[in-house]
Amino acid sequence: MIGITGSIGAGKSLVGAILRERKIRVIDADVAVHHLYRDNQELRSAIAAGFGADMLTEKGISRGRMAELVFKDPSARLRLESLVYPVLTDYLLRANPAFVEAALFENVPKLVERLDEIWVVTASEGVRLKRLMEKRGFSEEDARRRIELQRSRDSEEYWQRLFPGKRLRFIDNTLDEDHLRTQVKDILK
Repeated sequence: MIGITGSIGAGKSLVGAILRERKIRVIDADVAVHHLYRDNQELRSAIAAGFGADMLTEKGISRGRMAELVFKDPSARLRLESLVYPVLTDYLLRANPAFVEAALFENVPKLVERLDEIWVVTASEGVRLKRLMEKRGFSEEDARRRIELQRSRDSEEYWQRLFPGKRLRFIDNTLDEDHLRTQVKDILK
């Protein structure tokens, strides 16, 4: 199993989409979590017990309310992660996809242990800023704030310290999509 990660706006999802086009099984951990919020009764019960039954919806959880809570209260974020990550890890290990796409592998050490390598998608700050504003609709101020929060992720040394002993492959997505497709194709050879 190979992990795909990187800073916000670098292009993790695009790498995942390119692999899916090639009929390679990729699970997006964020999407998987939302399915688990909706479908996993054990997780739903734990969230109701820890955060209140009113945090649950038919489609999963009240994302806006939960986001507001965990961004205001770091202990709430840690409580939520302690409920979600074990369920997510078990799900991913059972599913055993070729690739897992996630922003925060470092929070799931049991999964990281099972990764054969990690692809880190990178892009220049200017390109990421433009993508966040154009493709995600963020204001320039919000996009800059989010990039700044992940400033430490801009160096290869950061990733090497974060995942010591793991084989890392850096994929630069600063240029256009055709260039990225060529890089992925070359790596898969």
